[in-house]
Amino acid sequence: MRFLRKIYNDSLIKNFLYLMATNLLNLILGFFFWIVVARYYTPNEVGTTSAILSSMSLISMISTLGFQTAFIYYLPRDRINASRIINSCMTSSIVASLVFSFIFILGLNIWAPVLKPIFNDLKFVILFAAVTTVTTISGHISSAFIAGRRSSFHMTKETFFGFFKILPLQMFSVFGAIGIFMAWGLGVMIAVAIGFFLLSLVWKGYLPSPMLDPIIKSMVGYSVGSYLAEIFYTLPRLVLPIMIVNLVSAESTGFFYIAMMIGGLLYGIPQSISNSLLAESSDGGELWHKVKKSIKLNAAILFPGVMFFVFFGKFVLNIFNPLYAENASITLLILTIASIPVSINTLFTAVRNAQKRVSSVVKINAGIAALTLAFAFPLSRSSGIEGTAFAFLAANSLAAIVVVYKMKNLVQNNENS
Repeated sequence: MRFLRKIYNDSLIKNFLYLMATNLLNLILGFFFWIVVARYYTPNEVGTTSAILSSMSLISMISTLGFQTAFIYYLPRDRINASRIINSCMTSSIVASLVFSFIFILGLNIWAPVLKPIFNDLKFVILFAAVTTVTTISGHISSAFIAGRRSSFHMTKETFFGFFKILPLQMFSVFGAIGIFMAWGLGVMIAVAIGFFLLSLVWKGYLPSPMLDPIIKSMVGYSVGSYLAEIFYTLPRLVLPIMIVNLVSAESTGFFYIAMMIGGLLYGIPQSISNSLLAESSDGGELWHKVKKSIKLNAAILFPGVMFFVFFGKFVLNIFNPLYAENASITLLILTIASIPVSINTLFTAVRNAQKRVSSVVKINAGIAALTLAFAFPLSRSSGIEGTAFAFLAANSLAAIVVVYKMKNLVQNNENS
């Protein structure tokens, strides 16, 4: 009981546990989602939808304009103006989502010609833009929960998303690949509706309202840096499926997507710790004490997870479909090993964000993105999805070597000051 009370009173660990529980829940519900998908949809339809979802996620990420990380930094420091900040940022991102969605659709011949037949239907174009916009809003709501140290509400919202995207899958199977996307969209729309209600409990007096308040001008510098850093951080994982569908096959895209989704649970460990660390930094105090605690927490949870997927990854893939175990087990193994350098890079960028050294984060993430895509293009052609996964591992490993050197210097400078 004393140990549990200690965890409950430590907001860094408590919020991390909620975020990790959310990641685990998302993975479990994701398992069920893709198991149902694999039963009622063909591998080609799964691959096509994977590319569409990756495209949607990429546009949604670009449309955040850096506000999600800025939320975690600024909202705890300016609670009085929280409603104005949240609504102004959401309004800006909604406009951006619609603009970027239609730019993507107009340029399909350039970046994803294989998807053009699906987007010839005007109804799907409207659906795609709507789901992309709502997905962007969902991310803002989650960041507002984390900033308010109510990660439990984030878990509640994501639970509804997970359940409601599964329920209509069988019914929507008559629509083919579009049916998977429709189910996904229904889930995120219900989750956002619930999220808006819960926001009013975190930030007192909050009501959703379109506005562009000048107050967000003070966030521009930090938001722009966070925006670029987030784009570069997410870019490889979202572009790689699109690259695979063009260079390899739609079926291989589905195999890679599932492997990356499973590996995402491991990547979520340092990301959850980093978000908690950034929210905690608003209290002041000894940052490096919290950093050391975060590193220990990451190691204690990440390494058992790595060992589990090294030995049982093929079994996990087999739960989806024997085809995934046959074609994606090596890819999952490589992506599992990649979680170690990914965690090093992620924790370091959290420290730099807390220090408002966002330019450093941009450089690191840009380097990783550039190396990943540069390696992936030839390796995907020659070695398929295993080559793509190795490109991701190699890029993050090279960056981690640089990060360890920089972190060592930061710690020494802190001890000498």
